[in-house]
Amino acid sequence: MHRSRTIMIESELAYGEMPPLHVHAADESFHVFEGSLTVYLGEDAVRLEAGETFVAPRGVPHTYRTESAKTRVLTMSRVESAARYDDFLRAVAGPSESGAPAWATEEDEATVSAIAAAAGITVLSAPGELPAARAATAA
Repeated sequence: MHRSRTIMIESELAYGEMPPLHVHAADESFHVFEGSLTVYLGEDAVRLEAGETFVAPRGVPHTYRTESAKTRVLTMSRVESAARYDDFLRAVAGPSESGAPAWATEEDEATVSAIAAAAGITVLSAPGELPAARAATAA
C-alpha cells in the first residue's frame, strides 16, 4: 500500500538555481521567506518576493529559478517519499562539490530522474528548459 505524505522543506538557494522541468501528482506550494523566485508554469512566469506564496497545480509542468543572491523558500507537496523529495531538491540544487554543473552527464540525468520518480515526480527535461518552450516544441 502506497501512502503519500505532506512534506515541507525549507531551502536556501543561490542566484540562478533552477531544477529541471518536472511535474507532480500533487500540488506544490512555494513560500518565499527571503529573496525572490520566479515560478514558470505553462506560458506564465510568476515572480515571488519575500512573504509571497504560490501554488503550482498538480499535473502541470513547472520549474523555478532563483532571482536573488540568496533565496530562502519553503516548498510543500504530497509525495510518495519524504526522503526522496528532499533528495530530489538536493540533487537539482546548484553545482556539484567539484564545481561542475549539477546535471553534467546522461548518468546524472538518469540518477535525478530515478530519485524524482521515487518521490512521485516526473522529470521532463534538463535544467534550463521552460514549460512554454517545451509546449512550442511539442506543437
